[in-house]
Amino acid sequence: MFKSLSRIRAAFTQAVERRRTTRALNELPPEIRKDIGWPESVQDNEIRLPF
Repeated sequence: MFKSLSRIRAAFTQAVERRRTTRALNELPPEIRKDIGWPESVQDNEIRLPF
């Protein structure tokens, strides 16, 4: 049971970090996003949380 809770917490933490990083990259000026290869519109095909 504790392994499952630990995995859920780790997945949640990872999703929060991913969302924070995506938000920070989207706030950059368009020229910088283009230089680093960040797409104009991010396709959010992944599931936010795996549970």
